[in-house]
Amino acid sequence: AVVSTQSTGIFNKKMKLIVLFACVSLALAGSKLKKLKNEMADLEDKFATVMNDTSSSLEELQADVDGLITAFNEYKEAQAKKDIDNQWQALHMAAAAACRGSTPQGGKGPWSNSVVPKENGVKCDDQCSRNDDGRTLCKAEVSLTGYPGKATSYTERVGHFYNYECDGGWNADITHNEVAAEEDAIQVIGTAYYRFCCCAKP
Repeated sequence: AVVSTQSTGIFNKKMKLIVLFACVSLALAGSKLKKLKNEMADLEDKFATVMNDTSSSLEELQADVDGLITAFNEYKEAQAKKDIDNQWQALHMAAAAACRGSTPQGGKGPWSNSVVPKENGVKCDDQCSRNDDGRTLCKAEVSLTGYPGKATSYTERVGHFYNYECDGGWNADITHNEVAAEEDAIQVIGTAYYRFCCCAKP
């Protein structure tokens, strides 16, 4: 009976120890769990902050990209307009050279001569007479065209020309009229002979 009582006491002590260890473990686990939850909450806050900053940065980056695209498109449009203007200027310079070559006896004196685009069906005599700059005398009418790109052979045609009298209103083709032509018509590869009147001061 004494041995049995001792065994029971030892057993009870062991159970108390086991229960104590279990409580301590639970307490420690609860503390760790609480710490883990706090750490997770802190991480969630930091992640939300990073996401907000990233979203703002992405929006700013997209705005910058959109701005660059807009600026590039505006540059392309401006450059295309400049290219067209340069091509018309090249034609005007060619017309001035053609007028000079068509009037070997003209061009003397303190006044410069002028070149104006010819109106369809109107004589250059009449058109020059309408000028308000004193250059009312027609010297010649010229019609010319040129092709884009560099020549690759000595037999390649790079342009065409005609000389006309001042009293003719030939060829009413609208494609030969610069004023009536579309802005980018100069870029069309073809045989549109743009016509000009060569006007001088009497």
